Amino acid sequence: MKQDLDFIELTNPYRANAVRALQELIKINSVFDEKSASSTAPYGAGVEKALKYVGRLARQFGFDVDYCDNRATEMTFGQGERLISIFAHADVVPVGSGWKHEPFGAQIEKGKVFGRGVSDDKGPLIAAFYAIKALKDNNLINNYRVRLVVGGDEERGSSCLKYYFKDLKKEHPTYGFTPDANFPVIYGEKGISNFRSRINLVLPGIMKINGGEAVNSVIDSTLVVMKSDAKFETFLKGLKNKTTIENINGVSKITFHGKSAHGSTPQAGVNAALFAIEALGTFYQNDILLKIFAQFRHFDGKPFKGYAKSKDLGETTYNLGVIAYDGKALELKVNFRYPEDVDDADFVRRFDEASGLTSEIYSRSPSLLFPLKSPLIKTLLNAYREETGDKRSKPLTMGGGTYAKEAPSTVAFGAAFPDDNPHMHEADEHLILNNFYISMAIYARAVHMLGNLK
Repeated sequence: MKQDLDFIELTNPYRANAVRALQELIKINSVFDEKSASSTAPYGAGVEKALKYVGRLARQFGFDVDYCDNRATEMTFGQGERLISIFAHADVVPVGSGWKHEPFGAQIEKGKVFGRGVSDDKGPLIAAFYAIKALKDNNLINNYRVRLVVGGDEERGSSCLKYYFKDLKKEHPTYGFTPDANFPVIYGEKGISNFRSRINLVLPGIMKINGGEAVNSVIDSTLVVMKSDAKFETFLKGLKNKTTIENINGVSKITFHGKSAHGSTPQAGVNAALFAIEALGTFYQNDILLKIFAQFRHFDGKPFKGYAKSKDLGETTYNLGVIAYDGKALELKVNFRYPEDVDDADFVRRFDEASGLTSEIYSRSPSLLFPLKSPLIKTLLNAYREETGDKRSKPLTMGGGTYAKEAPSTVAFGAAFPDDNPHMHEADEHLILNNFYISMAIYARAVHMLGNLK
C-alpha cells in the first residue's frame, strides 16, 4: 500500500458536488410515515424517495445498485474476496419544534449546513459515498470490494439492516464501519431496550395528554387538553419552564415546552412530558403522577434501584420518549440504555414496583464491546489520526446505538468531531462544512487501509 497518498488532495475535487448532493438529500423529508407506507415503500414515501435518490446517484457513477426490497440501498464496487462495508442511514427522526432554520431547507450559513438529519446521518452518508467515489475514480480499489449500504429504518430499531442480513442473506463484511457517531472511533455501545408502560387512570377534568413522536428523543412539547382551571393556569405562570395556553369554550389546550435531545443523553434536554406530569401532580396532589415523575427526574434509575455502571460503558439512562393519556389510561414509552451484564427485564420490573405501572419490553439491542487492540479499531484510529493530526483523542464508548450492533465486524466511526455538538435529534441540527470535507478524507483513507490490511 502506498504510504504517501494525500487523501485531502484526493477528495478535494469532490467537495462542491458532495455539498450539492447533501443539500438535495436533506430536502427529502425522510421521517418514517405510516400513512404512506406500503409493500413497495415499507417505511413511507419520503424514506423511499431518499433511498432511491442515493441509488440513482450511485448508478450514475458506475456502482452496482440493489434496492433490497426498498428497505435499504446497496451500492458496490470492486472485485476480490475481502469486503469493506459502510452502513449509513437515510431515515431521520421527526422534526420537533424550536427551529430557526427550515428543517428540510438545507440552508448554508456561516460555514454550516442546517437540516434534520444533516449530521444523523445524511452528511456522513454523503461523505462516505464521495470518499468511495474518489478511491474508485483514482483506481485505488484493487483486489477488494467496497459496499455502502444505506438503510431506511435505523431510527426505529434498524429493521432494515435486520432484513438485509437475515431475510436477504447478504454477505457479512470482512471489516465494516458506520459513520453515525463520533471520532476518533467507538469501541463500545450500551445495550438498548424500549419498554411500554401503562396504568389505568382517571384524572378528573383532564381529557387528553400527548407528547413525543420517537422514543429515542427527549420530548420537546406536550399537549394537555383539560377543563379550564384559572387557578392552575396561574400556578403554571409561576413556574420556570414555559407553557402556552389556549382557552376555547371552557376547555384549555396547554402546551408544555421543553428542549429536545438525543435519547441517549436525556439529561441534555428538558422533557416537556415530565414538566407536565410534575405540574399536574403537584397542583392536583395526585400521588400517582408524582410517583411516576420521581422515577425519571434523575434519568439514571437510582430512585427505583434500576441503576448500574461499568468501566467501559458507563451508567444506565432512562428517557421518557412518548406519553399518551385518553381519559382512561396513561401510557408511556421509555428508552432504556445500560452497560453490559445488566438484566433489562429485572430493571424494568423494579421500575414497575416503584411506579405502579405495568410494563413490557418491545424491542432490544444488546451491548457491544470491541477489543481496543483489534485490527479494525487500530486501523480506524490510525486513519483518523493521520488525517487530523489529533493524537490525543482516545477511542470512545457511548450510549447511542448504531448499525454496528446489526452488522458483524463493524463499529461506529465518526462523523462528529471531538468538542463538536451538531445538535442531533434537536432543533437546528447542523454540520460544519470543514468537518464534512475532512471526514471525506478520513473515510477514504480508512477504506483504503482496511482494503489493504495484511
